[in-house]
Amino acid sequence: MRILVTKEQTMWRTLALAAAFLANAPGHAANCEYTVERVAYKTLVAKLYRPVTAQAAPVVIAFGGSEGGLSTGESSGEMLAPHCIAVLGLAYFKEAGLPPTLDRVPLDYFVDALDYVTRAPGIDAKRIGVVSGSRGSEAALLLASMDKRIRSVVVATPSEVAWGGRTTAASAWTWRGADVPFLALKEAPSLSQVQRFDSALDSVADGGTCRIPVERINGPVLFISAEQDQVWPSTRMSEDMVRHLKRQHFRFDVRHDSYPAGHGFSKELAPRIRQTVVDRFLETL
Repeated sequence: MRILVTKEQTMWRTLALAAAFLANAPGHAANCEYTVERVAYKTLVAKLYRPVTAQAAPVVIAFGGSEGGLSTGESSGEMLAPHCIAVLGLAYFKEAGLPPTLDRVPLDYFVDALDYVTRAPGIDAKRIGVVSGSRGSEAALLLASMDKRIRSVVVATPSEVAWGGRTTAASAWTWRGADVPFLALKEAPSLSQVQRFDSALDSVADGGTCRIPVERINGPVLFISAEQDQVWPSTRMSEDMVRHLKRQHFRFDVRHDSYPAGHGFSKELAPRIRQTVVDRFLETL
């Protein structure tokens, strides 16, 4: 089973294009200098964007979706570090020493990233967030539901369930060597890609065992979805998660921002969405 998701790199790069403009725009002060260093910890492939501040800084673990590599983490570092928020820009596949494809990626690896930032000098271990998008939202939400050290979550065009890998019939994710339960996307030539995802979601009640237990997250959550998503039904899945959290009497703030755009959003929306992400972490960490 192969899931074709190819727009998220465009989305995050589009958001990053607005960084220089917003940093100098009135009302969007970004005054922190920061350093960038390669991380040497276990098998992590990452860069740490560390603000130069007198006090320990909050930190956001940032990674991309099915594009792989470090580019999304780097863009997030350039976006958040000028606002005195440290960023661990993380790759989790498609880099030397990591899985070559988005197949059976260990969630244990992301826990190693959490362990690293809790020990890094100049980082406030009590203020940790995570940001990702599209396929990476699965890992972000799974991680936040597993580890209470994460205190704020932002996910764009997210999924409410774990899906299969890109090139195999196994899960995209593992935990302690075992596949994370996942929802398979069946072949259906008569359906569009979004309709195939809708059909798969319709086939299981409340997401079944592959539903990500977002009610276990230990902090506020921001969902950002695309109403005209041509890749998968991100608005539907965001709304499903919001309803589920309300039913579970989730004690933290839950917010869902949806935009009349496709999976990669647009250049015109980039400044607004980017500032929303920055403000959310400034408010919640």
